Amino acid sequence: MTELDRNDVRKDRLTAARVDAGLHICSEQGLHPALQYLEQAGVPRPVALRVLCSPDHFRQRERRKSARPPH
Repeated sequence: MTELDRNDVRKDRLTAARVDAGLHICSEQGLHPALQYLEQAGVPRPVALRVLCSPDHFRQRERRKSARPPH
């Protein structure tokens, strides 16, 4: 598996959207419901745990100045 640079943009938009939803659930309902959602949504458990347990690593906004071209 390739290690990503901390400044890399999100590469998988579907997973990114699910993670964002999980973070929203975490802020509204707590850690356990968020983890359950992320696992059911297919986000790998190590990713879900890293995101939910490391709030200082949360992405606050998209860092690109312009949209990525479609694939």
